[in-house]
Amino acid sequence: MLKSTNNLTTNQKGAMLVLALTATGLFLAITLGAVGLATMQRKLNISKVARAQAIHVAEAGVNYYRWVLYHDNEDYCNKETCIGAPDYGPYGPYEYTDANGEVTGRYELYITPPAINGSTIVNIKSVGWTDKYPNVKREIEVRCGIPSWSTYSTLSDADVRFGEGTEVWGQIHSNTGIRFDGVAHNVVSSSICVYDDPDHTGSDEFAVHTHVSPTDPSPDANCPPQNVPDRADVFMVGRSFAEPVVSFNMLDNYLNDVLDKATTSGMVLPSSGAEGYHITLNTDDTIDIRTVTAVTSPCTSWWYSEETEGIASETVYDIGSSTPANGVVFVKDKVWVDGQIDGNRLTILAFAEPITGDTTDIIINNDLTYTNYDGTDAIGLIAQRDITVGFYSEDDLQIDAALIAKEGRISRNHYYDFCGTSYIRNTITINGSLATHNRYGFAYVDGTGYQYRNLNYDNNLTFIPPPHFPTTGEYTFISWKEK
Repeated sequence: MLKSTNNLTTNQKGAMLVLALTATGLFLAITLGAVGLATMQRKLNISKVARAQAIHVAEAGVNYYRWVLYHDNEDYCNKETCIGAPDYGPYGPYEYTDANGEVTGRYELYITPPAINGSTIVNIKSVGWTDKYPNVKREIEVRCGIPSWSTYSTLSDADVRFGEGTEVWGQIHSNTGIRFDGVAHNVVSSSICVYDDPDHTGSDEFAVHTHVSPTDPSPDANCPPQNVPDRADVFMVGRSFAEPVVSFNMLDNYLNDVLDKATTSGMVLPSSGAEGYHITLNTDDTIDIRTVTAVTSPCTSWWYSEETEGIASETVYDIGSSTPANGVVFVKDKVWVDGQIDGNRLTILAFAEPITGDTTDIIINNDLTYTNYDGTDAIGLIAQRDITVGFYSEDDLQIDAALIAKEGRISRNHYYDFCGTSYIRNTITINGSLATHNRYGFAYVDGTGYQYRNLNYDNNLTFIPPPHFPTTGEYTFISWKEK
């Protein structure tokens, strides 16, 4: 009996040992698991912090380079030796300093410049990391662009009037006043609040107003006025007042720069010694150039005389010339332009010497069109004085282009019935934009000119304008993504 008792005691001790070992094992497993989990959580937190800090460093890189471009619109190499395709970098690494002025990270930049024949878009890629965790890197890629002068469907430096029958899809802005009696599908704005409309007598009116019934009331004393009625039938998106002035004087410096570009890798046509040049654009990326030796007779009477802006005779200057590499054609004479492009982009300027003068025009009598309307094709026309549609223009005229009349106006002259049957035309359609120093117009209140005027804004022109087209403002972020 005593022996059995001893065996039971021994078995109980063995069982307790097994339980103790099992409990210890479980405790160690739980403890080690908890330690491992804590370690993993700590590493995860460190990684999250490192990644968050790295993205801030990368953001600092793109913001820095936007600042560089603000001060020099054509610095695509950060004043270092330029690195070309396919990587366009890296430039750097550059130091990143925190709020205390301490260097805590680095970033590298990859800068892809705009295409040589048109676009203001710069691609910036920034790779950032911290000095504490150099292996944790983040990449940000942004697209920046400067709005071009073709941001507006119509831009005017003078009082302007849009009559009934005019339909406009893009933004309209005048540095002075606008009377709008058509239909505007976008914002119509002015740099002033009220003005005295020169087309009629009476008190001051809203700087953007309409005479479509019911006529706008007189403005109150506020600027901007507070009693502007909602006229969605005319101003479908609204009207705006006291907006910043867009100065035509800023084109002076631009002209010297673009002449240099035309001289180095573009095309420069000297004074013709005759009436000017006739340029026809072709779908195979070539240009036909003729010298205009005589123009059509003016329409005259005992009290009236107006040039008809037609070509009477011309001789060959250069047929089938290739579009220049940078897309800039600088003509130091008057020029007639027509034709069609396909996959081409170019800017034609007409500025006789002295470049700062105001005597040289561009005339469009026949269709000037694109083949592609997705931004692939682009035409810019910039005249020293006027961009004119002549008396012998097509009855249904289409102009696909961004137009600028620096010192004059974009218009058709006021022709009378004794000039011939062409004094009344049917429809003019402009797909692009207009910037006119003086008052724009293709029709007159007596019913002459084009009966229907369609101004269709080309959205591609904002950041992908014709080659080396003038810009306004500063670089703006178009897109942002992390790679």
